[in-house]
This record gives sequence, structure tokens and C-alpha cells, in this order.
Amino acid sequence: MNGLKRKTKMKYTIRLFFKAIWKKQEPMIRNYSDMLVCIIAVIGLVLAPAMYSSSNTVKATTSSEGQTLSMKPNILRFVQNGNTQNHFMIDKSQFKKAPEFTGISGFVNTPVPIKLSDIKGKVVLVHFWTYTCINCIHTIPHLNDWYQKYSNKGLVIVGVQTPEFSDEKNIDNVKTAVNKFQIKYPVILDNNYASWNAYGNNYWPRDYLVDNQGYIRYSISVKEIIIKRSR
Repeated sequence: MNGLKRKTKMKYTIRLFFKAIWKKQEPMIRNYSDMLVCIIAVIGLVLAPAMYSSSNTVKATTSSEGQTLSMKPNILRFVQNGNTQNHFMIDKSQFKKAPEFTGISGFVNTPVPIKLSDIKGKVVLVHFWTYTCINCIHTIPHLNDWYQKYSNKGLVIVGVQTPEFSDEKNIDNVKTAVNKFQIKYPVILDNNYASWNAYGNNYWPRDYLVDNQGYIRYSISVKEIIIKRSR
């Protein structure tokens, strides 16, 4: 009888232990989920016109700096080979052009330092990270999955490794981390924060989604999501 009581008490203690862990981690898990759902949605939005440029059914809904903006597209009609076609033009005056990568001190998974000017016409996810940041580490499996699924459909992912500590400036350490996390997309080293400052970045990780015309259509960080949730 005493043995049964001890087992029951142990099960109850274990249940309380895991409940406490989940309660502590749940907000962080939800923050990651919110960020990833936002980015997935915008990737779909931006990739659609890039992948189906000949379609005349694209809806012009865009988002920037974590806010969704609904816009009415201008429709241009022109005749080609006797057929009238509609083309949607989106007003992008409220969007910023993505700055060119600058001050690059090393690169991994690419034969030469990657430049935005060399990948015109592609949708680019610029991912600021550093390999010891736990929040950055949590996003890597999702980035790897997107790169595998969409790299042949117009999506380019560029990891911008901006160091928080001096050891993270060492390219051999970065290569080790890239291999450890099975990262296949290009990674560039921003050891002097030149690209970080050009983008006006403040957080690790932060993602900038650049459309196929070079405009930043969306940006988000875990920190911003936490701040919005606390309001």
C-alpha cells in the first residue's frame, strides 16, 4: 500500500515538474511560431508574383515592419498578339530598397561573396544571426526546410553572421557551426557590423524579406514580437 502511495506521489510530482517547464517555455515557443507563421505567409505573398508573373490574378496585399497594408493595385491593359492582357502594378513608394551587403570579411557555402545586385529577380530572405544565439539556433531548422523546398522556385536565403562575441569572428568557427547545423544556404561574415548598420538592425535574429525588385517587403524579430505581446 505504501509503495502505491509513493508511486502516485512520484507521478504527481513529475506532472507538476513538466507543467512548470511548459508554463515557462510556452510563451517563447509561441513567439517562435508567430514569427515563423508571419514569414511563411509573406514568403507566399512575395513568391506568388515572382513564380507566376504571367498570371493576371495576383492580389496586391503587402506588409512591412510587422504591419499588413492593403492596397488597390493599378491595372495596366495592353494588347499583345491581338490579345488584351491585364498586368497589376503595386505602388511600392512606402517600401525601402534593401541595402547592398557591405564590409563582408568572409563567406561560406558560396564561391564568392554574394551580392543582392547579382541575384536580381529573386526573392531574398536576409537573415541576421550569430551561431551562439539560442533564438537564432531555434530558427535554423525552419530556414533549412524553406531553402530545400523553395530555393529552386526563386527564393534565396542569405545568412548574415554578425558576431556578438569575438570568437564568432573566426571563419573556422563559423564553418564548424554551419556544418553542425547543416546549413546549405550562403552565409556571409559581417564582423564589423557594416551590413548590420546599413539595415538599421538591432536584434538577433532578424529577418528581412526582399522582393524580386529589391524592396524590403517585411521584417520581423523575436524581440519585436515579445514587445507587442507584452502591451
